[in-house]
This record gives sequence, C-alpha cells and structure tokens, in this order.
Amino acid sequence: MNDDRPDYVILSPCTTSKTIEMRTKSKLDLVKAEKELARDNDITANTSVFLSLVHAGKQFTLYSSGKIVLKEVDVKEGKPLLIEVFKILKDTGCLK
Repeated sequence: MNDDRPDYVILSPCTTSKTIEMRTKSKLDLVKAEKELARDNDITANTSVFLSLVHAGKQFTLYSSGKIVLKEVDVKEGKPLLIEVFKILKDTGCLK
C-alpha cells in the first residue's frame, strides 16, 4: 500500500512559547542520529527517549517517535532549520 502522507508536518503549537515542531511520518533511530549529528553539532543530552543538540546555535530535541522540537525561535527562522535537520537525518539513514 502506498503511503501518500508528506514526509513531515511543521506545527507551531503555541505562538507565545517561541517553539515549533516537526512531526515526521518515520521513527528516528536516535543512536544513529547521535553518531551522525555529533560530527557537526553539540550533543547536550541523550536518553532512550530523546536526543538534545545545538545546531546553528539553536536547541533541538529529537524524539524516537519522529518529533523534532526547536526552542526559542519564531516560525520564519525555525522552519528552514527544521527542514535542514530533517534532510540530514534522511540523507544519513536515521529515519526508520
């Protein structure tokens, strides 16, 4: 069966929190993501549930469910950064 859903959806759950999130249709392999992202980013936390890192000076939290949260940023600035991290994850095989 063909899955016609988009690869991701970007949401802004709360306009006052300056947080935006991406929900991918794929799960994330956090172990592989840490290895791939640690090359050019500062990993700040890693648990079996989430991976936190600083990319382009901004705080990201990646969840194994496929959710990626970007904090302290507005949608205009954050959307391209979310897409950039998603493409890195996709290109390096971190999406299941």
